[in-house]
Amino acid sequence: MVQPILNQAVNYDAKTRKVFTFTYLGPEMTTTNTLSIREDKADSKPVYEKDQVSLDKNHILPPETLNNGVAYLAKVRVKVKDGYSEWSPEIKFSCFTTPRIIFDTIDQKQFIYTNDVLMSATYMQEQGDMVKEYQYTLYDQRHVALKRYPPRVPDRESPTRFSERMKGIEKGKLYYVGLKVTTQHGITYEELQEFTAQYVTPSVSGIVQPVMNKRDGQVVLSLFLKQLLGTSARAFIKYRENDNDDNYTYWKDDYVFIPKDNPLMYTDLAMAKASNWIGKLWVMNVQDGLFLDFAPKKGEGQHIKFYKRGDYITCEKKAGKIVSRTRSNKITNLGLRPFYLYIKVMEYRVEMYIEPDVTFKGDDIDDNKSQEELNEYPNITKETQQMIDVANQKILAARNRLQQIHDEHWQQYITQVNGAISNAWAHIYSHNELRDRVMEIDNAYWDYFKNTEIINYWKELAKAERDAEAHYEIYRQEYEQRVDETLKEIELGTTTLADGRLKLQEYSLVYSFILREVIDFDDSKLDINGLRQKQREYLQKYA
Repeated sequence: MVQPILNQAVNYDAKTRKVFTFTYLGPEMTTTNTLSIREDKADSKPVYEKDQVSLDKNHILPPETLNNGVAYLAKVRVKVKDGYSEWSPEIKFSCFTTPRIIFDTIDQKQFIYTNDVLMSATYMQEQGDMVKEYQYTLYDQRHVALKRYPPRVPDRESPTRFSERMKGIEKGKLYYVGLKVTTQHGITYEELQEFTAQYVTPSVSGIVQPVMNKRDGQVVLSLFLKQLLGTSARAFIKYRENDNDDNYTYWKDDYVFIPKDNPLMYTDLAMAKASNWIGKLWVMNVQDGLFLDFAPKKGEGQHIKFYKRGDYITCEKKAGKIVSRTRSNKITNLGLRPFYLYIKVMEYRVEMYIEPDVTFKGDDIDDNKSQEELNEYPNITKETQQMIDVANQKILAARNRLQQIHDEHWQQYITQVNGAISNAWAHIYSHNELRDRVMEIDNAYWDYFKNTEIINYWKELAKAERDAEAHYEIYRQEYEQRVDETLKEIELGTTTLADGRLKLQEYSLVYSFILREVIDFDDSKLDINGLRQKQREYLQKYA
């Protein structure tokens, strides 16, 4: 009888599950195997010995079956027609607690305060499994590696502290730093930590002041250096190829018109993680509805949204199913008049005050637009209306195609029914035959309508709507990638099912503000297979 061979197993954390694989080249088919594990001691008894049915040549050991800090011996046998095979030779492996890595260069608010930093981390492991090699990696906000630093050997004088110098960190940009360690016992582990650089870039300019000295017939030149401290905000245009000024329409060469479908975005405002901040904005011609949206990490965090509602402004913050609303003061007949919006945030609580700009010369107090503004309005809305028309034309064309297909099949149905009636008048069909023929035609048509036409109708319409919103595709891909990464973490055991489901719900909530449809993970009964099934259905729908 052929003896199976248990493949060598790497050391692992006993709190997670472990898959043991083996090789069996016997002539008989086998679907049952027995795994036996005992401590690496003389004459020790098995701490685990169970049969498991599997079409693959593996045996899955449940989490928390063994203990960390202990060395074990394992062997396997397979069940064949006449009984069990011989046990395989024993292999040795050990269990160690997953290491902990703390990045002490990054503060509790996940900030660093320079663009040239010596990134440092402290390593801890319960059983004292020391690090043989470590490597730092710098990732961008999408977890794409920007730079992989060379592998290094720990310093003998400080074997649990690992450092790497990182240069060129951009201010206000979200990064992830990864530290991957390989221990003396062969365990590989990587820890990721997000951080943002917030530092002051001085802006220095020179001032030359000539002063005439009449008495001596001289000119004295006084030189001064002027330094402005602050965080420079950068504007970019989300749905255009570049950030050029000509992506917007201007009025009187001074005021920019920002339509809803082409928002102007600002980064590096230094408010991503701030609990206290103030802001002052000047706006005019603000329509009712959402006109201002603050969000960290380009939309991936909690939003602070400002809505104009007639004569006042409301601010909304949403966390899960809880919505917090704050209202500003009320200005009678505010309409489209220009106004200042003052925002004050203290411990994340928002206060607002609006004040009309009565000094604006072009302002009309009676809320009627000036003739010059009315003449300019068609040019302002032309680009926006063109984009709306293109999207609507795609959907209308899809509807017209579907209506044409429907009319063709309906006409075939009417023609067949009229033909059956004509045959009855010509005494080709009896009354009963006419009834059966009409029922046959009717059943065939409605079977086609329910099972083919109505399904194709919604598919084609959904496809046309997706084509119309193609500029959101980059966010859909980003959302799908984050969902897949979280599901893999659940499958690997690095994240619990409850924590993973909560993370998926948070992703769906965030991206629901951008995408027309997201996956609903809000069901506590879903296991990992159920979550994967929802993901597959979503991917299939948007394939």
